[in-house]
Amino acid sequence: MIESPFFTQFLKISNAYTLIAIILLVLSIGILKVLKDKRTSFSKRMIIALVIGLVLGIAIDLVGKSSPIFLDYGRREISVWYSLVGTGFLKLVQLLAIPVVFLSIIQVVVNVEGDRIKSLTGRTFATLLGTTAISAIVGILVVKLFNLQGASFAGDLTDAKAESIGTIAAQSFPEFFLKLIPNNIFQVMSDNGSIVSVVIIAAMFASAIRFLQVKKPKEVAPFMVLLDSLKVTVNSVLTNVIKLMPYGIVALVSNTIISNGVEAIIGMLGFIAALYTGVFIMLLVYVVILLAVGANPITFYKKTFTTLVFAFSSRSSVGTLPYTLKTLQEDLGVSGETSNFVGTLGTSIGMNGCAGVFPAMLGTLIAGAVGTELNLSFFVLVVVVVTVGSIGIAGVPGTATVAATVTLNGLGYGHTISSIGAVFGIDPIIDMGRTMLNVAGAMVSAIVVDKWDGTFNREIYDAPMKASSDEE
Repeated sequence: MIESPFFTQFLKISNAYTLIAIILLVLSIGILKVLKDKRTSFSKRMIIALVIGLVLGIAIDLVGKSSPIFLDYGRREISVWYSLVGTGFLKLVQLLAIPVVFLSIIQVVVNVEGDRIKSLTGRTFATLLGTTAISAIVGILVVKLFNLQGASFAGDLTDAKAESIGTIAAQSFPEFFLKLIPNNIFQVMSDNGSIVSVVIIAAMFASAIRFLQVKKPKEVAPFMVLLDSLKVTVNSVLTNVIKLMPYGIVALVSNTIISNGVEAIIGMLGFIAALYTGVFIMLLVYVVILLAVGANPITFYKKTFTTLVFAFSSRSSVGTLPYTLKTLQEDLGVSGETSNFVGTLGTSIGMNGCAGVFPAMLGTLIAGAVGTELNLSFFVLVVVVVTVGSIGIAGVPGTATVAATVTLNGLGYGHTISSIGAVFGIDPIIDMGRTMLNVAGAMVSAIVVDKWDGTFNREIYDAPMKASSDEE
């Protein structure tokens, strides 16, 4: 190991573990580049990238876990370098989230007929919150199925996490929703955690545009042309970013494992298995829902695969949003109005993973730990609190903590959340599954609403997949 500050603090390459890990990452990216040049399909490269990321992360951790140098220096240094690729790619996608949300909501409200916007809103909320209620029931069931006990997950929260949770826990239900109302348009537009506020602002602008198109059509026409041009430009930037997705997946997945360590994952295997069982059950529930509306679930999962893999790896519903909307419109036959409206609201309302299964699990665990009688009335209360509390939870990494705190407050257990602090130690691992479920639920809801409205294009849904963005 080289102990010079230049290597340990500035360059962040002070030992062989870090150097080898960087070389392996470069080789992995090189393999994916070769596959791209050989015109291997985008979906296959996504699968390969996910597998490489898992293997790379586990291998590096298993080899280095017995070395003090790796534990004290290597793990942090590797995380920094892998974040350069993985988090760097995710930031490129996230920077498009706000303009995509803003432009999408304006397009929907301006173009949709007045009567339909009312029905679209009602049906969207009913579908998103309905699936969230189902996911809350699933969360309760998996806790009972695996016989999880809150005492098994005791652990200390970090100071930052404890402070964050304490701030949320101090807010009443009205105060929580009051913070969603924007008071600074520029501040809101600079924060991916303020998606609901962006939707409110976009709806206000869109309402004004609808009015002006009747009263002053000539004056507002140039503004509409500008918005259309912006939408086309943003979509073009998005297409170029998506081409980098497999490279980002390798770094994101492997870094998640390296940063947390395989031992930490094994120590929480019971909770992890329970949560992913809940995710799997919900994916089966979506199969039933899709069959009920006459959509082939195999086609759905085939066409949404790359989107779900990215959601799994990125742990950000908002970051996945641009690709979610693209998949809904181009591959699943969902109308532009429905996909923009439901897909966008699905990043902050009714997230089945972060604001459904997960908080229901924690609520049930805490209740059992403090001796609450787990009867039918309690379970109904959990479902109601989780469903209502899921409104306005922004879909960015760390959202589940907010959802869990809001739920536990609603159940009267807000002060006890530190009793299961160990759960938050493996949050990145379980967050991957939660986020994938969020996005899958939003896309299923979009199909249901579009079918409900009679604007669903079955020909596009049943047609073979189009070429991926970097193969066009």
